[in-house]
Amino acid sequence: MLNHNIDSRAILLHQNTQTNSVEITSHDIIALPHKGQGRMNYTLGAGQVFGHEQKQEFCDILLNEREQQGLNLLPDHLLAKTPYALVWWMPPQVRELSFMDKKGSPITFTLKVPGVVAAMCRGTLYFAAFKGAKRPSADTPLYRVPLPNLIGDFKFCMGNCTVPRDAAEAHIPAWEAFLWESRNNHLGREPLKGISSLDDYLDLLGRFDGTKRFPTAKLVATDATLGRFLNALERQG
Repeated sequence: MLNHNIDSRAILLHQNTQTNSVEITSHDIIALPHKGQGRMNYTLGAGQVFGHEQKQEFCDILLNEREQQGLNLLPDHLLAKTPYALVWWMPPQVRELSFMDKKGSPITFTLKVPGVVAAMCRGTLYFAAFKGAKRPSADTPLYRVPLPNLIGDFKFCMGNCTVPRDAAEAHIPAWEAFLWESRNNHLGREPLKGISSLDDYLDLLGRFDGTKRFPTAKLVATDATLGRFLNALERQG
């Protein structure tokens, strides 16, 4: 309870319902003049807007991370981390990918897939491909991940899959399993240049089955680099 022995401040959160951006203001709690010995009344003083660093400090306090974790280096596979987003990368790797043809029969290929940038931001999963084997930088161009079920440049149809929604490193294996282990059954957006049907897609991949190669020349480019991708995620915060 408020009384003259307690120094208190009020924190207000203001969310734009169209952009989902959040602003934080801090206010003095001011005791109003009163007469007699009745209960004191209070009002809020003018607000002071939190800057980015103050927002981060406020989140650290709420999550109690500063005392528990200290100042640690990010693991090599992580690219960026905030309380609401986690971004990591996967190097090119040999994967066994499963599909369903038009007749509903399962078909599996073993391919060396390109590198992938992945993100979980505010409950939504994003995946993008990149060329090369080194850790991507801000200038690295991003491509569509060459898999079916794409509903956007960086988003996949989730179907009936359920994945963790909070941005915790412990969930990375589950998110990667969704990408690589789901059985793809419809094409979605163009996964590779010149591919307009599931039959054409499966025929192309069949030519590379077991060769530890992938048709990277056919990756579909986007207008994003890793830096632009991160900036877009940050605007969601």
